[in-house]
Amino acid sequence: MAPHRSHLSRVPNGQTELIVALDYARADSALQLVKQLAGLPVIFKVGSELFLHAGPALVRELVHQKCRVFLDLKFHDIPNTVVSAARQAAALQVELLTLHLSGGSAMVRAVREELDHIPELRPKLIGVSVLTSFDDVRWAEVTRAMTSHAVTAAESVLGLVESGSSWGIDGLVCSALELDVVRRIAPTLYTVIPGIRPTLGAPVQGDDQSRIMSPRDAALAGASSIVMGRPITQASDPRKVVERVLAELQVER
Repeated sequence: MAPHRSHLSRVPNGQTELIVALDYARADSALQLVKQLAGLPVIFKVGSELFLHAGPALVRELVHQKCRVFLDLKFHDIPNTVVSAARQAAALQVELLTLHLSGGSAMVRAVREELDHIPELRPKLIGVSVLTSFDDVRWAEVTRAMTSHAVTAAESVLGLVESGSSWGIDGLVCSALELDVVRRIAPTLYTVIPGIRPTLGAPVQGDDQSRIMSPRDAALAGASSIVMGRPITQASDPRKVVERVLAELQVER
């Protein structure tokens, strides 16, 4: 049976949702965390490392357990290849799916058109703009190499949001620091905000995020959802951390 899709929109009271990144190399570790968080209103994100280890079988198991799944593989290829991959992802009954907006209009529109033919399975298409691991210095290196001109991360996000919203994406991955401009340009997009760090807690080992914010501040800024991985997976009591974050997200806007 296909999953019910109505929860892909903002929840009725506008509360920001929590996406828990299953930052593990093995399925058993990921499933152990899922068990620890049973009953909590979260979405589980499966990224490249875990998917390469466990494959579609893990996603099917999560869906079988009635978990909400965000498949974060950041598709970027020629349109036909990405369309085929997106069709396979939809068959897994995932709720959210990422693709790089730098893949261009033909790629994004082809995926949207293909998945519109299976509305009962269609995941929400989340466009990736500029990864939150980039600060302006590192992003300038990339844009200078591509165009001989340095461009800030915010400028690139702005351009990709304007284009992506017209190509048919449902949502966008962006930094919390760019939320205000994203909301002004495309207020209906479902925003997914990585780089979130808890207000309390131990420092994250190997942290590679540059544009970060607390859960409460992201919620106040109007984030549709936030993504947290290592602050939860590295915690001695992951459930306690998640419960505290969910409480932080209960804000009046």
